[in-house]
Amino acid sequence: MVRMTEFKLLGGAPCLDFANTVDWRKREPQELLNSIHDLIDWAHQAGVLPDADAERLHEAAHRDPGKAERLHGRALSLRETIHGLFKAAAYGVNPDEHDLEQLNEELAQALSHMKLTRSGPALTLQLHGDAAEKILWSVAYSAMQLLTGDSIGRVKECSDPRCGWLFLDTSRNGTRRWCSMEDCGNRNKARAHYRKRKTS
Repeated sequence: MVRMTEFKLLGGAPCLDFANTVDWRKREPQELLNSIHDLIDWAHQAGVLPDADAERLHEAAHRDPGKAERLHGRALSLRETIHGLFKAAAYGVNPDEHDLEQLNEELAQALSHMKLTRSGPALTLQLHGDAAEKILWSVAYSAMQLLTGDSIGRVKECSDPRCGWLFLDTSRNGTRRWCSMEDCGNRNKARAHYRKRKTS
């Protein structure tokens, strides 16, 4: 059985959770997607892959490591593209044209594999195709929805000087500063309290 890597999903959107698969990005980056199996685990936990697809992809990765390695490399490239685009959005600057081009390439593939599917009386838009590819297509589609939606102005970067995680600020007054109050928030409050006591 493949070891399950646990991920914190704090971004508020799949594309932001995907961008956040590097810890301490600003100081000493720690890679969280070290293998195709980590990517599959992330997709499963983020709701991108159902149980059956995740199990099947773990097995397929063992059978064809070359294909798995190529997908893993493509995923890391897409992640950095998405991080760049949303960091630019968080600070209100123009996105990098190369990042836009790369996202558009993945998005073109995603849209070409989308079909309207009947679900009871309603129609839903679903991705069809290779389950492994659907991980990247789902992330690209999530990024497109957020970049072009009304919530783009609520994308922020964690205020921790080491963190670098991105999140969607859904607080009523729009003043959220931390990716997680329990982690970065409490740690920085403790530092501020310590500095205040030291100076006084």
